[in-house]
Order: sequence, then C-alpha cells, then structure tokens
Amino acid sequence: MMILFSQVFFAIFGVMDPVGNIPFFLTFAHSLNREQKEKFARSAILYAGVILIIFMLLGNAILNVFEISIGSFRIAGGLVLLALGFKILFGIEFSTKKEEPENEKEPSIIPLATPLIAGPGMISLVIILAKEYGYLLTLAGILANLLINYIVFCLAPYILKVFGKKEVVVFGKMMGLILMAIGVEFIRTAL
Repeated sequence: MMILFSQVFFAIFGVMDPVGNIPFFLTFAHSLNREQKEKFARSAILYAGVILIIFMLLGNAILNVFEISIGSFRIAGGLVLLALGFKILFGIEFSTKKEEPENEKEPSIIPLATPLIAGPGMISLVIILAKEYGYLLTLAGILANLLINYIVFCLAPYILKVFGKKEVVVFGKMMGLILMAIGVEFIRTAL
C-alpha cells in the first residue's frame, strides 16, 4: 500500500510542482503582509483542492458520457504533460495571445489555483490515478501535496532567500523533465 501511495504522491508532486510555483505566488502576494500571504495561500489551495476533488470524483463519469476510453485519456493527458514539460524546460509558449485574468481582485483563483496548481495536467492526472489506484489513494495524494504546497507558499520568501531564485528555477526545470517522463509513460502504457 505504501508503494502505491508513493507512486501516486510523486506523480502528483511532479505535476503540481510546489517549488516551481513559488515565483508565481510571490508575484501575486508581494504586497501582502505575512498574515495576508497565508490567507492568500489558503484560498488558492482550497480552490485548487475543490477543483481536483471534483474531477477526481466525476472525471470517469465524464469520460463515460463522452465515450472516451481511459487509454485515449492517458494519451491526451500524456500529451498535455509533455507540453507542460516543454514549456517549463524550454520556455515554449503555445499561445501568442496573452489572456488577462478575468478576476483581477482574486488571483488566488486565476491563475494560482487554476491553471498553476490544478491545471489541465493535474486534472488529467487525478482522473487517471483515480481510475488506476482508486479514490482513497488519489485523494490522499492530492491532500498531501496540497499541504506541501501550502507550507511551501507560506515559506516562499524564506525558501527564495535560502536557495536563491536561480536554484528555484533549476528545480522547476528538473520538474519539467519529470513531467515529460510521466507524460511519455502515460502514452507508452496506453499503447
């Protein structure tokens, strides 16, 4: 059971990339005091958690309604993870249109909760994990990673001081490579 949980946990950790999200969090929370930053982090984590749990619970039903096999969804999810990995590793943008968040007053929802924490890659991943490992392990993996994300966000200014911006970027690039490997594995096992 512990081996299965570690597989779920690390798959989610690689996609969620809490350390790689530090610069984004600090960009939106730079003018807030410590208490406001913690509230901002809680809000982002809560919204991301709700999104992920809804897709974990209803994702397979959605696939069934559209008659999409889990294999096809694994390939699509793998391609999304590959694209995210390319974006992180090489800074490749897949859209030339810069979209402004619709809700400027609540950046904890857009873009922090979604698409940064609970984006297409994470949504694809939780649907696949729920199908393959069950709801309990997937939920435990989601909650453990959201807790880590919250702690990392609350400690973000200190982490950036200790490790430096360059090291955080390098860690993010490593997570990009791991994302690509997970994406390839999703596609390989679906074929």
